[in-house]
Amino acid sequence: MAAALPVGGSFAFARRLSGRVSRPLMSGVALAALLAMGTMAAKADDTSTAELAAEIHALKAQLKQLESRVNSQQVRIRAVQAQQGPILKGPPVAYAPPEPWDKKFHLNGITITPGGYFAMEGVWRSRDEGADFNEGFGSDPEYNSTLAHMNELRFTARQSRVSMLVQGNYNPDVLISGYGELDFLGAANSANSNESNSYQPRIRNLYSTIDWQDEGWHLLAGQSWSLATLQGQGITPRNEIIPATIDAQYVAGFTWTRQPGVRLTKNFGDDIWLAASAEMPQTTGCPAQLSGVNAAGVPAYPPAAAGPPVVVNGVGVTCSQESAGGGLLNQYTTYSINHIPDVIAKAVWEPTIADRRIHIEDFGLYTDEYDEVQSPAGSTVLTRFDTTGWGGGGSVVVPVMPKFIDLQGSAMIGRGIGRYGAGQLNDAVVSPNGSLDPLPEIMFLGGVTLHATPQLDLYAYGGEERILSNDWFGGAGTGFGYANPAANNSGCDIVGGTCAGATKDVWELTGGLWDKVYQGAFGSVRVGLQYEYIQRELFPGTGTTKPLTAFVGTPTFNENAVYASFRYYPFDPPPAAPPLIAKY
Repeated sequence: MAAALPVGGSFAFARRLSGRVSRPLMSGVALAALLAMGTMAAKADDTSTAELAAEIHALKAQLKQLESRVNSQQVRIRAVQAQQGPILKGPPVAYAPPEPWDKKFHLNGITITPGGYFAMEGVWRSRDEGADFNEGFGSDPEYNSTLAHMNELRFTARQSRVSMLVQGNYNPDVLISGYGELDFLGAANSANSNESNSYQPRIRNLYSTIDWQDEGWHLLAGQSWSLATLQGQGITPRNEIIPATIDAQYVAGFTWTRQPGVRLTKNFGDDIWLAASAEMPQTTGCPAQLSGVNAAGVPAYPPAAAGPPVVVNGVGVTCSQESAGGGLLNQYTTYSINHIPDVIAKAVWEPTIADRRIHIEDFGLYTDEYDEVQSPAGSTVLTRFDTTGWGGGGSVVVPVMPKFIDLQGSAMIGRGIGRYGAGQLNDAVVSPNGSLDPLPEIMFLGGVTLHATPQLDLYAYGGEERILSNDWFGGAGTGFGYANPAANNSGCDIVGGTCAGATKDVWELTGGLWDKVYQGAFGSVRVGLQYEYIQRELFPGTGTTKPLTAFVGTPTFNENAVYASFRYYPFDPPPAAPPLIAKY
C-alpha cells in the first residue's frame, strides 16, 4: 500500500511538470520524464519513500538545466534567422480554404445566401445640384441660379449594400423564400454630412415568395421592384434588368419603382408568363397648379368654368390630395391621399429563334387620382373626385450575339405615370373644377451591353421622358393647369432672373464600364466608370434675353457628370434561384 501512493503522485507531478516547460521541450524532455516516472513506479516496491523523493528532486534539477539550455539554443537560432533573412524563407504559398464552401449557410433545412458589396464612390457634376448619388433629372439647376455656374464633387460609401436570401422547401413542390436588400441612401430628418454622416439604412427590397413549382403559380408579398420594371427571365424576382449605371437614379426613360405590393404570377412552361399586382399608389406634381394663381393670390379660372372658384382644403389652391406625414411617416414631407392601389398586369413571351432566346413583354397600368374640394369657399359642401390614370408599355431584350452583345428597349405611354419614370416628372395638376388632371406622358429607353471579356463589360444607354401636353385650361396668363404659355422666361440665363416655365422633357445619353479586376474564392473586386449628359427643356413661355435654343422662349439646360466606383463583393450577388431547389 505504501508503494501505490508514489505512483499516483509521480504522474500528478509529471502533469504539473509538463505545464512548466515549453512546447518543444514537451516533445522530448517531458517524454523522458514520464518514462523515468514509470520506471520509478516499477521499482517502488524495492525503494523507500525517502530515497524516491531524493531521486525526484535530482531529476527536477536536471530538467531545469536542460530547459535552460534549450531556451538558449532557440534564442541563438532566431538570431541567425534574422541575419540570414530571405535565405531561409521558402517560396510563398497561396492560401486555400480548408474545405469547399458554397458561401451559403444551412440550418435545419433552410438555405441562407448572404450578398451585397462594400462601395466607395465619387461623382463630379458640371452644375451643382446639392444631391448625392441620385441624379435630379427634372430638377437640374436653371441658369438663373448661382448653383448652375458652380461644380459639384461628392464622395460616398452610402451605396454599399447588404442582402440575404432565405429559402426552404415546405415539400418537394412548394418553395418558400424571403429576400431582403438594404443600402444607406436614405436620409432621416436629422441626417447631415457635418461629421458622422448620420444616415440610416434604406429598404430596397424586403419580400417573401411562395412557389408552387409543379403547378406554375408564384406569389410575392412585400416591397420589391414594380411589375412595370423590365424583367430578364420570365416574371421572376431578382431577375430584373436594371441599368448598369453607378448613378443611383439610373437613366432618364427607365420605367421603375420599388414599392410594397402583392403579385400573383402563372407560368405556362418556360416561355409564357402572366402576372398581376396591386401596388402602393402615390400621386406627385400637384404644386405645379400654383401657375393658376393670379397676382392677387386668387385662383384664376377661364370664364367658361362652371361654378364658383374652388378652394382646395380651404387654403388657396394648395394640393388637395396631399397630407402632411403623421404617425411613423416623415412629418416634413407630404403624402397623397389614396384609397385604390395601382393595378398592373403583364404578359411575357420568350421564344427561341435560332440559338437566341428573346424576351418580349407587354404591360398595362391603372392608377387612381383621389381628390376632394370645397366649393364655394367657406361652405361645408365637399366634392370628391376619382380621376383615372393609365399607362401601357412594352420591352424587348435581344442577345444579338449570345454572351457578347445584348440589346434592350422599353417604352411606356399614358396619363399620370410620371413617378414611374427615373426623371420623376409630374403625375397630375388640378383642373378648374378641382379634380386632378393626369398629365399625358411618354418615356422610352434603349441600351446596349458589350461583354468584351469575361472581366470587362461596356454599356451605353439613351432615354427620354416627355410631357406631351401642357394641359393649360383657358387663355394665356388667365387660365389654370400645368404650363402657362405666358410664363415669364426672360431671365432663364441671367443669375437672379425670372424663369417661370414648367419642365417639358428630360433626356440623357450615358455610357460606362465595369471591370472585374479580381475574382476568386474571396469574392470579386469591381471598378466602374460612367459619363452622362443630361438635358432638360421647358415649355415655351414669353420673353428671352437671347435665343437659348432654336425656339425663342423655350429654355434648355444641360449638365455633365462623371461617376467612379470601387466595389468589393465578398459573396458575389446571390443567384436568382438555386437550381437544386427551384425550377426557374
